[in-house]
Amino acid sequence: MGQRIRRLRTQAGKTLRAQAREIGIAASSLSALENGQGGVSLKRLQLVAEHFGLHITELLGEPAAAALVDGVEIIRSCAATVPGVQRGTGVLYQLLGSGRDHVIQPYLLSFDRGGGYDRDRIGHPGEEIAYVLHGQVELLIEDERHELTQGDLIRFRADRPHAFRNASSVGVATVIGAATPPW
Repeated sequence: MGQRIRRLRTQAGKTLRAQAREIGIAASSLSALENGQGGVSLKRLQLVAEHFGLHITELLGEPAAAALVDGVEIIRSCAATVPGVQRGTGVLYQLLGSGRDHVIQPYLLSFDRGGGYDRDRIGHPGEEIAYVLHGQVELLIEDERHELTQGDLIRFRADRPHAFRNASSVGVATVIGAATPPW
């Protein structure tokens, strides 16, 4: 993702500081994004994507990992082959496949012990579903807490700011979900 952002900036002929100023973020934040450092705020990524006229899925997704034949997209060994970004603390966030020209955008969240991104709650149009593959997680929607365990599925309107966190103090957790792009 960082290489894509750097390439877009250099193609526009902008310095790091000038590009950051146009986007409305700190130059240090843009530098961290370009160099793949630190947790990533989706709010910040939305600003960057909108500035370049892209969907956020085009920054985070990995189109080369998927094969699209006759409208069928196959993403082989997605957990192992699709690069992700660190989001919040102890969370690997992977968008699976391309968000362009699709009704839903699948994602995979892998939480370390105590991991979460509750400080990076984001709302977006449409609906979202999430299925807990392993462990225990909390879905935080504004001031609401929804505790979910392995095998639980939740569907919700995504326009209210929301985030996930690992609800288990001793183990890891994994969630697979899908949202309606663009967001």
